[in-house]
Amino acid sequence: MILQSSMLSVKPESASEFESRFRKAQALLADKRGYISHELHKCVEQEGQYMLLVKWQSLSDHAVGFMQSPDRAAFQALLQDYYASEPESAHYIQIRLA
Repeated sequence: MILQSSMLSVKPESASEFESRFRKAQALLADKRGYISHELHKCVEQEGQYMLLVKWQSLSDHAVGFMQSPDRAAFQALLQDYYASEPESAHYIQIRLA
C-alpha cells in the first residue's frame, strides 16, 4: 500500500468554495483502479493550508493509473483556480514498528 500525501495551499478567500468543489472532484479519484481511500484535512494553524492523503494499492496505480488518465486533467480543472501555489506530493510506505 502507498500513501500519497499532497500539501495544498489554497487562496484563503476561496477556502469554502474549494471544499465544495473538492466534494465533486473526489469522485474522479475514487473511480480509479488501485484506489483504496482518501482524506482531506484543513490546517488549524495556517489559513488556506490543506493536506490530502490518498491510499493506493501501488505507486503505479497513482503515477500511471491516475496521473496519466483523462481524470487527472478533469480533477485539476475543477480545483486549479483555488490554489495559491502548485500542490506538492510525495509517496510513502508504512514502516512496521512491532
